[in-house]
Amino acid sequence: MIMLLMVVSALIQLSYELKLVLLTLITAGSIIVVMIPTKNAFTCYDHVIYNSSNGLYADYIQVNYLSTFNIGLALVVLVCSTRQMEITARILFLWKKEATEKKDGVEELQRRNELLVQNILPLHVAKHFLTHQGEIYNESHNEIGVMFASIPNFQDFYTEDEINVQGKECLRFLNEVIIDFDNILNNSKYKRIEKIKTIASTYMAASGIAPEPEENVDKWQHLVDLADFALDLIKKLKEINENSFNSFHLRIGISSGPIVAGVIGVNKPHYDIWGNTVNVASRMDTTGKPGSVQVFQETQEILATRGFKFTCRGLIPVKGKGKLLTYYLLGREATGANHLPNMLH
Repeated sequence: MIMLLMVVSALIQLSYELKLVLLTLITAGSIIVVMIPTKNAFTCYDHVIYNSSNGLYADYIQVNYLSTFNIGLALVVLVCSTRQMEITARILFLWKKEATEKKDGVEELQRRNELLVQNILPLHVAKHFLTHQGEIYNESHNEIGVMFASIPNFQDFYTEDEINVQGKECLRFLNEVIIDFDNILNNSKYKRIEKIKTIASTYMAASGIAPEPEENVDKWQHLVDLADFALDLIKKLKEINENSFNSFHLRIGISSGPIVAGVIGVNKPHYDIWGNTVNVASRMDTTGKPGSVQVFQETQEILATRGFKFTCRGLIPVKGKGKLLTYYLLGREATGANHLPNMLH
């Protein structure tokens, strides 16, 4: 019976309450068996053992009572040990649960951090930054496209009066415009373009900064995509003007050539690009006219052979560069009698 009690107490699948019920039932059954059906057998055993001892055991405890005591004692010991096992199991379960939750929390935090880093850095740069934190990251590219798109008359729109809640409504509107631009950039056809940053009302992007060139793809396809992106931005701002009854104009400059890129900062990393190509793109923006996309000669030559139409503006003075021959991008070349959707008029 005691072995049966030990087996029941060792069943980890059963709850403490169920074990207590089973142990009590088994103990009660065992006591009943010892005290009633087998009482005569135990009495005969006592007479055989103790009467043959020549009075050595004149005072003795009957075996059936001793067995009952042993079974009861076993019940108490097993109930206590079972309770202790239950408490220990629950503590271990809670520790394991807490450890699992902390581990999941750390993994979730790490996943969010990775997503955050990937949102502020190009994907290949984010992967390097996450695995080599603390290292200075920089890279050089020879054939990159750079675009600056600004809203020059936004400063006239921005006021800090009560109607605009000290300028908050103006910033909210600008934020919606930038979000619309970002949504265009999220289109899969612009996967070769990376947003670099926004500077006030100027949107800066670069193309072709992927570390490895694509196979069987024109090396300047990213610049073609950048030109299409610029035309789509102008189209989108026109739609925004129609819906908001505003008259904003987008002035865009595009340049192509070598740049140096890198990450500045560790706790607050920022990816940026530098070089003559960046400076020229900025000058193409600031010296252009609202509603136009201005490029310099080398960029025009690349895009003109890839389906784009231009008009020559002529030589213009560019700070730090002297005079540069520049062109305005009109849109895609006509196909037959029709123009492609992003054709500018």
